[in-house]
Amino acid sequence: MIFLVIIAVFWYMIVTFLQPKPPEIVYHNETEVETVLDEAVKVKLNQYHQIQLEVEKGYVLNTSITVLTGGPIDYFILEEDRLEMLIEALEGGNNRFESYERGRGLNITEKSSEFIIVNDEDWFLLINNFGHIQNGAVPSSDVFVEVIIEKVGVAETGGFSITS
Repeated sequence: MIFLVIIAVFWYMIVTFLQPKPPEIVYHNETEVETVLDEAVKVKLNQYHQIQLEVEKGYVLNTSITVLTGGPIDYFILEEDRLEMLIEALEGGNNRFESYERGRGLNITEKSSEFIIVNDEDWFLLINNFGHIQNGAVPSSDVFVEVIIEKVGVAETGGFSITS
């Protein structure tokens, strides 16, 4: 019986004291904000376009995606391995891929969000005018999309992983 009490107390301590804390975000002032990407991109009907992002683990990004001409699109900010899974899904080779809630926009003409880079892998933006995404856009024409991504801060994790 005492053994069970000790285990319960030990478990409580683990759950209470060793929980990863959310990352502390240190935001830059206006003069310190860095432009990661500021580009107008044309994506033809039934195609997608990918752009590698020069980012590092912990970057806090403000993303602004606006369709200037054409219909709604989907976009994703992903690491290279997830990007490959997404492209395979788009091209019909696989029907499963993983993406980040804050790093995507489905069936949008305009969206702004904040996203934290969670690791030191290679990161990409994929603009989808191809379709084939559940709850995503149904392409109807070529699109011209304005993309603005800025580094607005740094997420300090204290050694724990970051979720975005």
